[in-house]
Amino acid sequence: MPEKKEKAVKRCCFTGYRPSKFPFELSGSNGDYNEFLSALESTIFSLYEKGCSVFYTGMAMGFDIIAAETVLKLKRRGNSEISLICAVPFKGQGNAYPDDWKERYNNIIKSSDETVVLSETYYGGCYFKRNHFMVDNCDYVVTWYDGKRGGTMETLNYAAKNGREIINIYPQAQLSIF
Repeated sequence: MPEKKEKAVKRCCFTGYRPSKFPFELSGSNGDYNEFLSALESTIFSLYEKGCSVFYTGMAMGFDIIAAETVLKLKRRGNSEISLICAVPFKGQGNAYPDDWKERYNNIIKSSDETVVLSETYYGGCYFKRNHFMVDNCDYVVTWYDGKRGGTMETLNYAAKNGREIINIYPQAQLSIF
């Protein structure tokens, strides 16, 4: 009798901007934000349909937290095989966040399937280490990237160099920027 092969689990991570780098306010009353949320949700759902069931978030304010909340929303809809892994660069990452972001951060940590803390303390370069950890463990990288320099750009360059599929939900995305 032929042995049944198990389907390989696909993995995805997120990289994107902090709230101040977005060109629109991150609130439900903003049309651009609602379009962004819709694109993020449909991208995550599409990846799930392709067999991606493990999602990594770096837990930074902005894109990371919003993406994690979207994964948890999909999971609550009855998709119990979905896993959310929080990749925390250092212990206490969320302590200095404003209260509303801190509450969201703590709710995600409580609802996640696993939390990986990469360092007991903050040090220069800990965010890059966290980003590389996520990319190294994933097949896909989902982003909202409009060309600004910084950590998102560095992470996308690292992902491209390592052959990861990059999905940019920025409406005017040009993949040649990586």
